Amino acid sequence: MCGRFEVFKYDEVVAIAAAVEGRAAVPLISVGSEPRAHVRPGGSVLLFGRNAELDELEIDQAIWGFEPDYAKRTVFNTRIESALAGSAMWKGPIQDGRCIIPAAAFYEPHATETVRSPKTGRLMKRQYRFASPDDEPLLLAGVQQDGRCSIVTCEPNQWVSPVHDRMPLVLRFEEVVTWLSSDWPALADRSRVQLAVQPEAVDSGDAADQLSLF
Repeated sequence: MCGRFEVFKYDEVVAIAAAVEGRAAVPLISVGSEPRAHVRPGGSVLLFGRNAELDELEIDQAIWGFEPDYAKRTVFNTRIESALAGSAMWKGPIQDGRCIIPAAAFYEPHATETVRSPKTGRLMKRQYRFASPDDEPLLLAGVQQDGRCSIVTCEPNQWVSPVHDRMPLVLRFEEVVTWLSSDWPALADRSRVQLAVQPEAVDSGDAADQLSLF
């Protein structure tokens, strides 16, 4: 699963989309060390997908998470296996709403490792931060429909599996065209996508959530 990630500002997403549109070999921006806003399910997300009528990439904004009538909670991750199997819930979004969600990093909780919260004193699962080892933007495969979006997840690779049993489907820059085309099922295997991993400091608060996307 993926329940939190660091986002880019609007002008940065524009630059990333422009690099993809121009088939650039590398992105036009780097992640850098500046504090970035964190978004969780229910938050607003900047993304881009292909406008079929104009045949160009289009930046959009959506709420992270679907709210199906039969579910008691927000569904914010889409298992690639379910999409490939023809899940009724994901049939429309995966056919017509595939998109890219740029992220500076994403976070996953360790299955067993715990730390003590400086706020409550209680033990909590340690969070690990995953980012590009080259300080480049991460391009997360997503789906969107009716103003809602979800991050597509897959089997974890060697960098994520020691921490968690799922990971976002992270795309290389040159794979975006494939994700937005009919050949998207070929991208289910993320075993060769390298990631930099580090534990999140236990005093990391939620202040970053309040930073503006714009």
